[in-house]
Amino acid sequence: MKLAKVKAGLIKGAAVVGTLGATAQLALAQNVDFANIGAVPIVEEGLLTLAGRLISYLLIFTGIIAVAYLIYGGLIYITAGGDAEKASKGRVAITNAIIGIIIIMASYAIYTAVINTGKGPGTATNEQINQAPNLR
Repeated sequence: MKLAKVKAGLIKGAAVVGTLGATAQLALAQNVDFANIGAVPIVEEGLLTLAGRLISYLLIFTGIIAVAYLIYGGLIYITAGGDAEKASKGRVAITNAIIGIIIIMASYAIYTAVINTGKGPGTATNEQINQAPNLR
């Protein structure tokens, strides 16, 4: 009974933290550029930028869930009270959470490496390429 309440609390807490993280940009509403009010930022930024942000938010969200699952597994293990089955269930949850965190960290490292591949010194941006004269 207590375990179900703890699990429900962790899920609710992760949902609140995720919602606060996703809506943090709304707090910056006082910096609205009224000169370009008709511009659509998603179209101006491009699909790759939008996909990059989506992947970043997804990795952050899954990381929060993995840490919450790690805490949940720790609570199961701590509250086992000598019950071998509960202790085993807690150890399995902790192991799975740690594996998940490692996978998420590796995914973020790969994502960062792929995104930063074309941003080294001597690499032109799309804006610079579009402004360059045609060399035929």
